[in-house]
Amino acid sequence: MKLLEASAGREAVKGSVTVWRPWQIKQFELFQGVAVSTPSRQLLIQEYLIICAHSGTADFQYRNARFSGPLINGTLCVVEPGESWTGQKKDFTFYRLTIDPAWLQQFATELLHREKSLPHFPSQTFFDPSLSQAVYDLARRSQAPASRLQQEETLLHLVASLLLSHAENARILPQSGREHPAIKHTKDYLQAHYAQEVSLQELGGLVHMSPFHLARVFRQAVGLPPHAYQTELRLARARTLLAQGYDVSFVASETGFFDQSHFTQQFKRRYLVTPGTYRKTARFS
Repeated sequence: MKLLEASAGREAVKGSVTVWRPWQIKQFELFQGVAVSTPSRQLLIQEYLIICAHSGTADFQYRNARFSGPLINGTLCVVEPGESWTGQKKDFTFYRLTIDPAWLQQFATELLHREKSLPHFPSQTFFDPSLSQAVYDLARRSQAPASRLQQEETLLHLVASLLLSHAENARILPQSGREHPAIKHTKDYLQAHYAQEVSLQELGGLVHMSPFHLARVFRQAVGLPPHAYQTELRLARARTLLAQGYDVSFVASETGFFDQSHFTQQFKRRYLVTPGTYRKTARFS
């Protein structure tokens, strides 16, 4: 684990951030921000994201809800995988926990004895001091050696509290099959070809839509235009490769960025740290 200064020059990102994987468990990643200020930006993530606020102000828009103003200790936000949100922070101190969707799906199945559907959280922002404390406990305990049992108990206590208190009942979970087939096909294609140059003409031909119509419908459904969605996929894959120890230059080429400079700019804009620093932190924290 390493303390990093978050400063992105012209984008006026301020504050310090720390990123690590609790006990090197690959399905989880913790991110601590202290007095972080960022301009408004639209983001997308492929994991579950739990933001645990401590202090500061934020403007947060997700789905059809918006929160703007000071945040008090105990306030949490949950973002589901594959969805976009818009956020702006000022002097924001927080923890951010990401959880692998496949892991959470399996855990929910075992805990709640329900069909294997991805958990859904109808309330995106809520006040839950006990869950907030569980996130703080995970952050504190994961900075020191612990037995396998203690690791599992800490993680399972947190995740079980999240699911039992805030996940929607399995019987009324939205099914992925309701997604428009053209959007699903486009997303699947981009996921399979994230590192390649893909045109709107090509995507439109796949789903029998004009490029303009596809771009408009895709953005309405996903929250991002196709190119931005592809960039997010590239960055997510790049983060995985960096955590596995691959060189920055190799990762930039492997994930389809123009060059290492372009990759570094995009990665730092998205994660607030450079790829090289993230590689060291993720590998040896």
